[in-house]
Amino acid sequence: MLSSLLSAAIGLAAVSISSTASAQLLGGLDLLSPGRLTVGCPFVTNTAEQRNTGFLDDNASYGIAQIPLSIPDGASIRIEGLYSRVRYFSLQSYDGARSGNYIDAIADARITPDAGGALSRNVALLPTAAYGSGYTVKLRYTDPPANPAQREANTLYVGAPDRWVSPTRVAKQIIYRIYLPNPDADAFGSTPIPRLFYTGPTGQIAFTNTPDRRQCDRIEAASQTTRAINPAVIPGRDIEFEPITRAQDRVLYPNGDSNYLRAASSLNHGDIVVIRTLPFRAPPLPPLLRSDGEPDVRYASLCHYGLGTSAVVSCVADRDAVAQADGYEVHVISTNASRPRAATRAAGVNWQRWGDTRSELIVIRQILSRPGFAGDYLRAINNPQAPLSLTLGRFAPEITYCRRAVFDANAASGSRALIDACRAEFAANRR
Repeated sequence: MLSSLLSAAIGLAAVSISSTASAQLLGGLDLLSPGRLTVGCPFVTNTAEQRNTGFLDDNASYGIAQIPLSIPDGASIRIEGLYSRVRYFSLQSYDGARSGNYIDAIADARITPDAGGALSRNVALLPTAAYGSGYTVKLRYTDPPANPAQREANTLYVGAPDRWVSPTRVAKQIIYRIYLPNPDADAFGSTPIPRLFYTGPTGQIAFTNTPDRRQCDRIEAASQTTRAINPAVIPGRDIEFEPITRAQDRVLYPNGDSNYLRAASSLNHGDIVVIRTLPFRAPPLPPLLRSDGEPDVRYASLCHYGLGTSAVVSCVADRDAVAQADGYEVHVISTNASRPRAATRAAGVNWQRWGDTRSELIVIRQILSRPGFAGDYLRAINNPQAPLSLTLGRFAPEITYCRRAVFDANAASGSRALIDACRAEFAANRR
């Protein structure tokens, strides 16, 4: 599908569809002979409030730009931006609106500001560049080096040039992601969206003055008629988290800096979902760090989505979650009618309302882990057949269905006793 302005800026997983189906889903727009971009299209912004599809995090905002599949020898494209008042931002490249289209990512922690400065080895740390400092990232039409040490500084690789066009591949895409703006900032960190510039034989052209305006409008119109494809996941009676692996799941528009665990759930199998997880150390508002050491991850959240719609119902970001006395977080997802009496922040429980679909996908998102962090989800992704308790140890999240009466009867006993009681009762009486 031509979800190029992706309704879906993260695309947790997708399946392929045919060109014929794509054409039908594009509302009759003739994109089988779409023409070619010569310069590109500027960033078009998107948030979950504007277009809620594609497994978005509702604490994030996105900008999606189009660039040509190829440019002439000697031509170049660059991105100029400013450091924003946000927890994290990145620039990432994709090849066409099709599954498995991720190419490359460069996060804020790996961008040197125009004024210079050293980069930290721990990418979970916030960049040291002051807000409003400028940066420049150049695009290179080659594949990213297999050895990260061979990367060029401040370079985003966009894949080899190619002029092959299809309904799902009329351009390459650049996605600008930001997560968790500061409380005193707007959705994009109170900073203008980055600008793109094309330099060619006739000089420099800003993407805001692109000669491809008509084609850009057609691409945007097509994206408005599509929505993200859902992962081929069917909720089972025995709910559990599993890693999302890009190679196996053919992920569509993934965040290259993120790793994910997912669990498919259904009201057909249980009244409420209970999750017990150990929180990660993450940076609070800059420039301060918590007194218990460097952060382990830049950002984490627990979100749930409607299966069949890919719409986000709600997310709990790391800074908004409450923990119990033992240091663990307890999360509950249920309908209003099934909400336990003890599912309140005052009782140390993070409650989220079930959405409008009977089946939901629950996702824990983890961005930019500290090198060597024992809870790095990449450990699970690299060993998808191994139990999470083995690959992640104490950072492995636990999940089960539960009944409200069982939850309320055990809520005061601590997170360990609570989830054990829910799991035992569900195993004995599962639907």
